[in-house]
Amino acid sequence: ADVDFLTIRPCVSTKKSHVDQVVLDAKYWEKAAVDQIEQSKVVDYYVRNDHLGLMIPYEYLQVDHNYEPDFLVRLSNGVILILEIKGKEDNQDRAKHDAARRWVSAVNNWGGLGQWDFHVCYDPYLLDTQLSELVDED
Repeated sequence: ADVDFLTIRPCVSTKKSHVDQVVLDAKYWEKAAVDQIEQSKVVDYYVRNDHLGLMIPYEYLQVDHNYEPDFLVRLSNGVILILEIKGKEDNQDRAKHDAARRWVSAVNNWGGLGQWDFHVCYDPYLLDTQLSELVDED
């Protein structure tokens, strides 16, 4: 009920999310990822991290920034996965991803928010297989 914003970007309907639409930044790339997430047997539910406020602070070239990951995915093993869909990775992306890994490590060390993980998917057509492998690791 609290997610209420307008967008001109393309959207797709969801079944495994409490938010009924996913806003796509990259029409085909993220659409393929959403399709894989929706069909995955190891995904209980997910949400596109759009206007939700989850931002991870990081520094790049001595300037403070905030990284807003693409998706939060609850896997069937109970792990909450921060999922990034990325075509190419540059130095700033590596700084974001390193910060996300440190954030996950800190949250897991604290233990008050359950078990978290971070994953970067470079090919959304392989995402379901990658998600299954993440569940099988536990």
